[in-house]
Amino acid sequence: MKPFFFTYKNISITWFIFFAMVSATLGYILASILAVEYEEEKNKIQDVYMILLIVGFVGARLGYALIHPNLYKDNIYLLFKISHYNLSLIGGILSSLLALTFISKRYNIKVEKLLNIFIIPFYFSMALGIWVVKFNRLILSLDHIKILGLSLMFLLSALLQLILSKRLNNKYISIIILGIAIILYYIIVRY
Repeated sequence: MKPFFFTYKNISITWFIFFAMVSATLGYILASILAVEYEEEKNKIQDVYMILLIVGFVGARLGYALIHPNLYKDNIYLLFKISHYNLSLIGGILSSLLALTFISKRYNIKVEKLLNIFIIPFYFSMALGIWVVKFNRLILSLDHIKILGLSLMFLLSALLQLILSKRLNNKYISIIILGIAIILYYIIVRY
């Protein structure tokens, strides 16, 4: 399949960019809805979402560079050559979690509350975004079953988050579900 979703003259939109835009928009809408449910200012949560989106992207890039330093030892300027082929999911997650701790202090909102608001959009975005692999074979070579499995795993994580965060009064439940989801993600992708 072609790596481009849309091409017109000199304008090309890759499948990755298409899925990233749709996922980011879906996440923004879900975060806005959850802001109301968690009784937070919608504008504030939307601002935080955009900050996390940028920090997550930068963190994903830095995470990839830290995991693969040998790729940059001969030419350090390659660090600034950004592509969706050189991003790290774990780097994006860790940088976003770190940013959440600072943001929670700045906006005087508990980290757990912010995490509960933003983890659901993350899971839904990942459930949708993983399908880019089907259309752009250059990223990962996963078959349809693995892609479907990953997508369902992220949807199940969102469902567990919604159910368990309300039933259990445990501030670590979001981190536990996220940790299990990421471990399962890497197991499924590697094998």
